[in-house]
Amino acid sequence: MKGLKLLAVAAMTAAVVLLSGCGNMTMLEEYSFGYVQLKAGNSEVYVMTPFDLAHVSRQNGEGMMYINNDKHINVVAVSETAGETTPAAMAKEYVAMLKQTPDVSDLQTKVTDAEESGRKTTVVDASYTEPLNGQPAKLTVRSLFFEDNGQIWHVMYMYKDGDALAKEVVDHVFGQLK
Repeated sequence: MKGLKLLAVAAMTAAVVLLSGCGNMTMLEEYSFGYVQLKAGNSEVYVMTPFDLAHVSRQNGEGMMYINNDKHINVVAVSETAGETTPAAMAKEYVAMLKQTPDVSDLQTKVTDAEESGRKTTVVDASYTEPLNGQPAKLTVRSLFFEDNGQIWHVMYMYKDGDALAKEVVDHVFGQLK
């Protein structure tokens, strides 16, 4: 009887360990999600991210740039004055720039028009190989282009191909706008 109790306790312990993921961090344990305010000109949008974004100065002085990263994900948000361009045209320019970048190889892109959080957007899904720290790295990049009050925003999420946690995070936050 004592052996059955011990076996039952061992089985329950094994079940708890299996159901808890054996110590692997889950997306919600690793990140504290929230909306980050992005401002440029008359535009003020809120984008869901897994971490806060820092405002950095752009070299050409036009528009705004917000950026941050961790060991899984890079997040970049850039704005430019709309002027004569559109989100779709900016997405096309972005894809053309990727095609002309010498270090980028095995480039695959997919451009689609979508509606995210009630806004008309252009989505660019890209994957390519690029050297990181002297080693080739396969990257996945999801970009969202949209217009808000005279500004066109490009919000980009980049992660290494095969990083399941990063993919889960990007799938969770992509297109979450206010």
